[in-house]
Amino acid sequence: MGLTDAKKYIQNFRKKQSDPFLWPDYLTGLPDKSAIIKKIEEVFSKLGEYSVAYVRIDNIQAYLIKYGPAKHAEVIQWAAAILKTSSDKFPNSFVGRLNTHDFIVICETKDMVSLIEEAGEIFRKKASTYYSQEDLAKGVTLSFDRNDGKKVNLGLMKFVAVVVNRKLRLKRSSLIPDMARICDAITGTEEVIVLMSNDMILKD
Repeated sequence: MGLTDAKKYIQNFRKKQSDPFLWPDYLTGLPDKSAIIKKIEEVFSKLGEYSVAYVRIDNIQAYLIKYGPAKHAEVIQWAAAILKTSSDKFPNSFVGRLNTHDFIVICETKDMVSLIEEAGEIFRKKASTYYSQEDLAKGVTLSFDRNDGKKVNLGLMKFVAVVVNRKLRLKRSSLIPDMARICDAITGTEEVIVLMSNDMILKD
């Protein structure tokens, strides 16, 4: 059902793409950075009741290196559609596109983990259609040896997320940069969802 809903979303917004002024973000149909900032302003004082998630398409660079850019835009569109249609099942939710492979999701705290897990599962299913059977069987896109002799395996595309689900000792203006930094740290690891805490915040 999840992929069917996402497919309908893509079909509907592609009909409107003939007029790019109808969409803040032409590629995905999602609200853009300015809308994200406005939405965070609305919920920042309500953190705890609401949560903010920084969601990234992980391992997409490895995919692009191996398979090329032909399906790049399509993957981003599917990621956006899956996040949006998953979020539509929960009240007071919001999804915006922050940059090429990163999105911001906002919803009530009680729903956030379920939303991210559901969207992640649907995205993994769709992402599997972009790989060879060999890569799917191994669960690896690229493997290489580092200079120190350690073997590195880059897996298949998936969502990773950093979630702020309570008030922390950070300014509203540093919320996205701090979440992005932590997302950088978990990219390419086995981590999928990280709940942000005060000890993860850099001291001034």
